[in-house]
Amino acid sequence: MPKKNFETDEDRMIYNLVVHRDMIKWVIEQMAKEGIPCERTKGNSPKGDILIIKPEDASRVKDIIRQIQSKYNG
Repeated sequence: MPKKNFETDEDRMIYNLVVHRDMIKWVIEQMAKEGIPCERTKGNSPKGDILIIKPEDASRVKDIIRQIQSKYNG
């Protein structure tokens, strides 16, 4: 990702929040493609940003997240 120059600290924080929001949305879409029901949490949940509806899907979710990390983080 290219280095961004921000005019203010707030601009940097807004940018980071938008990137985070969009990434979570994208991951939820990937889960839906795999048939894994999940939804976005609200209220700054300490348990995370995505709620996996069926606990038995947790291992599949971990595998998908590992694949995403491997693909995009090398």
